Amino acid sequence: MDREHRRELLAEVHRERDRLLPLRAEATETTIELMRTSTGHVSEPDLVPYLNLMYLLTVKRAYGDDQLLAFALSLANWAVVAIDEVAKCTGRTAEQVIDQYETEIIAARESAPPEEDEAETEAD
Repeated sequence: MDREHRRELLAEVHRERDRLLPLRAEATETTIELMRTSTGHVSEPDLVPYLNLMYLLTVKRAYGDDQLLAFALSLANWAVVAIDEVAKCTGRTAEQVIDQYETEIIAARESAPPEEDEAETEAD
C-alpha cells in the first residue's frame, strides 16, 4: 500500500469513527448485555453462536447498519482486551492465545462430519 492510499484510508477511518462515535454508548450497553447472556451459556457451545447471531440480527433490524457497525466495533474492542487479559493471566502472549483458539477451531472443523447439502437432505 503506497503512502497516498494509506493516508486516504486513515482519513476514511477517522471520518467513520467520528460519525459512529455518538452510537458508542448504546453499542457498549448492547455488548455488555450480549456478553452477560452468552457467557452464561458457554457450557452449551452450540447455543452461543445462535445467541450472538440473534443479537446481531436484532441490532441490524431495530437500528440499522450504522448501529450494527458500532456494535461490531464494540465487540471487536472487547475481544482484543479479553484476549490480552487471558494472555496476562496465563503468562502467554496474545499471539499464543489466538494460536491456541485457531488450532482448536481447525481441529474441530477437521473432526466434524461434512455438512450435507440441503437439497440432498430434502430429497431423502
